[in-house]
Amino acid sequence: MKVYRKSLIIQLMLFMVFFIMGAYVIVEYYLLSNNQWLGIALLAVLISFGIFGFYFYKKGNQDVSVITEKEMKTIKYLLYGYFGVYILEIFLSTVDSINQEMLAIATGVLLMAIAVYGIFIQYRILKIK
Repeated sequence: MKVYRKSLIIQLMLFMVFFIMGAYVIVEYYLLSNNQWLGIALLAVLISFGIFGFYFYKKGNQDVSVITEKEMKTIKYLLYGYFGVYILEIFLSTVDSINQEMLAIATGVLLMAIAVYGIFIQYRILKIK
């Protein structure tokens, strides 16, 4: 299957944002109560990724890359897994009987691992051109 390279680069940027959000889950537990600027800094980073991604996508680059069905399914399952873990973390963070520190660390590490694997797959696809 052929896919525009600019779409793959946008997906790569999305997985980078996912990595930052996974790290934020851990950092939020330890630092957000004392440092409100951290949330604003994350928002600025996400907005800059969005602006850069929009600018990059609007460029007229029509190069294509070949992606296999297995890689497409893997990316799809990574996105579903990330969404599931993130939603689970949101729900479990409201439960008082769960150790919130361990929850933040476990879900943050899992989210970052999913993002790193997604970055690796996207990089491998883009490198093959």
